[in-house]
Amino acid sequence: MTDAQTVAQPPAAAKRSYIRPVTIFTIPVDRDTIFSNDKGIYKGRVENRQRRLIIKSTFIKSFLIYDEYIRLITTGYSPVSAIEQDLTGPAFLYFKRALLIFTDRRILHIPTRFNLSPRGAVSQIMYEDCAGLEMNGGALEVLYKNGQREVFTCTGRRERKKLRLLMADICLSPENTGEPAGRVHLCPRCGGRLPQGEMRCVSCNLAFTSRLKAGLWALLVPGGAFFYLRYPLAGLLVALFEIALIAFTVSSWIEISRGLSADYGLAVFATCALVIEKWLSFYFAGILVQDFVPEEKDVRFAKPKRQADHA
Repeated sequence: MTDAQTVAQPPAAAKRSYIRPVTIFTIPVDRDTIFSNDKGIYKGRVENRQRRLIIKSTFIKSFLIYDEYIRLITTGYSPVSAIEQDLTGPAFLYFKRALLIFTDRRILHIPTRFNLSPRGAVSQIMYEDCAGLEMNGGALEVLYKNGQREVFTCTGRRERKKLRLLMADICLSPENTGEPAGRVHLCPRCGGRLPQGEMRCVSCNLAFTSRLKAGLWALLVPGGAFFYLRYPLAGLLVALFEIALIAFTVSSWIEISRGLSADYGLAVFATCALVIEKWLSFYFAGILVQDFVPEEKDVRFAKPKRQADHA
């Protein structure tokens, strides 16, 4: 193709009936859609960008249903509450990086490290469970039929116009095809659905990071929760700060007990700061485990045994 070559854009229903996807790095994709711009024109820079993102997510082939193909991949951030943003500021960008993979049937949400390498967690948003999909600025807003709402912020700037067209192209059924669900987490080892609140896959027994363990690490070890959840940089920074704060607090009270100092206000302030820091570590540890990241560092992504688990 050349830059001047225009790709025809048939209606969504007709497109699904005859499309024959090609494979890019073993991943089935709708090449005419994924490598074109928002005007349906092939662009080399769009192809290069999408190929780089495909390389980061080749493991997703194990989760694709028979005949499912990818229409677009973009970067973004996992849903984050207002209180999280207020407490962490821009730091949430480090913890919530993600890839959003749009197929002909669903959106696959892949939490990643800041360099876009996968953290081992996968979740899905089935189009049939959505009451609405809308781009609001750079944010993707998802309204589920069960009444829940999620916002994926800071989607890739180069894909935003195309995402708006993709949202308009997706046919959302007004009827419920069963009990409506929100975003559903999948086991990275067997592909089965993970019930909310369960920290172990019932099918393959894979264990995931738990709120209890993360909380204990946060309370007992400086930076422990972040090391347990495999955020080494955050763990190191928190550990250094916490150790310095503990040392200052302990030394202040020792000096007071020996009569060497009477600065109770400073000692009380340091103690309160330590308590708040421990509480914040405990609080964020409980939030970060919600992505269902396996406790095992390297989980082999395997082909699901039952494709029905995805339906």
